Amino acid sequence: MNFSWLSVFILAIIAVAVSAGKCKAPFKKEGPNCVVDRVIRGECPHGSQFSANINKCVYKN
Repeated sequence: MNFSWLSVFILAIIAVAVSAGKCKAPFKKEGPNCVVDRVIRGECPHGSQFSANINKCVYKN
């Protein structure tokens, strides 16, 4: 029997697990959040929201 589908399935699961811990382009991982510094008098990047607690833009998953 050919079990190549099983190896492809396992590799796909590993790829999803590895990519889940990364943040999108301008964001960096800080604790459980993906954050980026907000420019002075600027807005947060698309898909993020300003958090006054940490004074940074936090990506909304």
